[in-house]
Amino acid sequence: MLKDYEIDKPILETDRLIIRVLNEADVPDLKEWLGRDEIYTYWGRKASKNERNPELMFIDARPWVKRKPCLDFNWGIVLKETNKVIGMIEVFNIQNLRIGDIGYRIHPEYWNKGITTEALKEVIRFIFENTEIERLNGNADVRNIASNKVLERCGFIKEGTIRQGKMVSVYCDYNIYGMLREDYAKID
Repeated sequence: MLKDYEIDKPILETDRLIIRVLNEADVPDLKEWLGRDEIYTYWGRKASKNERNPELMFIDARPWVKRKPCLDFNWGIVLKETNKVIGMIEVFNIQNLRIGDIGYRIHPEYWNKGITTEALKEVIRFIFENTEIERLNGNADVRNIASNKVLERCGFIKEGTIRQGKMVSVYCDYNIYGMLREDYAKID
């Protein structure tokens, strides 16, 4: 159940990866890649101040505000071989305990090595086997061939293309993907 993970997020593992919550000790790894412009080519925006300065991600600008537990999952992708954070993957914008969006980004030096696919498959497995979420959504700029391939390799179904729609803060053509629990059940 999602409520079981409001406070304590799980650690997921694959052959090459550990998928876990980020912490302050990860800042040096994040500084190597998170603010790099090429990551945001198809992201719909430029890197934020926190992404260019990842140490800011761990500072609460308003410590007096009582935070509600969050259903979203925001994980770092750690390469077991080096114990370095080389990516991020998340399930966010969870609505009515039923639908969530997925997003990911990887250090450019690790593009085209199957890491994103490996991480996303494990996140999908976790979501459909351990929560009540019935649908995951994914969007990818039509020009981002690699991201479209990752979604399709992981079993997402292309449901359409938004022409000149707003993706975060830019207007572009982007593909809409979805995966239902029943789609996951059919994956070999």
